[in-house]
Amino acid sequence: MPARRHEWPDADAFQEDAHERGWTDGLPVVPATPEKVAAFLATVALPSDEVLGRVPTREVVVTAEDAAVNAVMAGCRPEYFPVVVAAVRAHLDEMGNCHSTTGTLSGAAHAVIVNGPVRREIDVACEAGCLGPGFRANATIGRALRLVIRNVCRAVPGFLDRATYSWPLRYSFCFGENEEASDWTPLHVQRGYAPDDSTVTVHSVMRMVSAWDSTARGPEEVADTLVADTRHHGITGDAFLGDGISIVYVMGREHQRLFLEAGWSKEDLQGHLHARLTAPATGPRDRFVNVGRPENVLVVPAGGAGMAETWILFPHLAWAVTRPVITG
Repeated sequence: MPARRHEWPDADAFQEDAHERGWTDGLPVVPATPEKVAAFLATVALPSDEVLGRVPTREVVVTAEDAAVNAVMAGCRPEYFPVVVAAVRAHLDEMGNCHSTTGTLSGAAHAVIVNGPVRREIDVACEAGCLGPGFRANATIGRALRLVIRNVCRAVPGFLDRATYSWPLRYSFCFGENEEASDWTPLHVQRGYAPDDSTVTVHSVMRMVSAWDSTARGPEEVADTLVADTRHHGITGDAFLGDGISIVYVMGREHQRLFLEAGWSKEDLQGHLHARLTAPATGPRDRFVNVGRPENVLVVPAGGAGMAETWILFPHLAWAVTRPVITG
């Protein structure tokens, strides 16, 4: 979207023109006035032309102003913008593979996982209902990344977005790890950051599968369910990604409780799962899972009580990339 000024006689005229020009995901957008864009940029102390990343195959350069414009349009508050910037940087990392993950026939979505103190500072939902509607930070941060992908990275359906069906997760997908649920090592600490740092991890998602088991009475039984549901689909290898492919388990409270009661650490669970996920395949319903190292089995506690469920986020041709949240 060109960084130039447009004027409209009223809000209705703006909305109609925004839809006509294709600036929106189909939902209403907020006018990105110069004053609002400047306020967003001030939260990260970045000049408007600061480059956040590139998509060389599309001759696309994404600047801080591009991100700010789309964050305003998405409905973000200014204090959310440092998280949006981190998400954009993560997505545009070379190993985030923007070109493929936003143009694929499979319609990959992009999960934005928030860690650290910023979750509580801006009310990123981590507990009950955190994967669904009703939370402004979650909804608008995830939407801001998707609008950048659409408006700047040119992933428009019928143009560079070739998704056969696409899916609702492409509107927005953002949540936080429930770090307070236990003493498990948070995702960002496992990835080399300090506990007091705030980070965003962007994971390209090809499919999202519910691993539901209400009869398990111990950690091994839950792990067996996770392994069976994952190996039913499998994950193939890729020369570009090498051994950096990750899979994400968004673990519900009832499943996590069984591991905690048995004294399992997150690292114990990762090692247990990795050994079984990467065992040789035995047939068409038991496939090899190409996850090179135990630390690439990403376990993210989130959600509320009641359901004995874990959501499996299968990857699509990208690493899960983590970037720090930096404020101005």
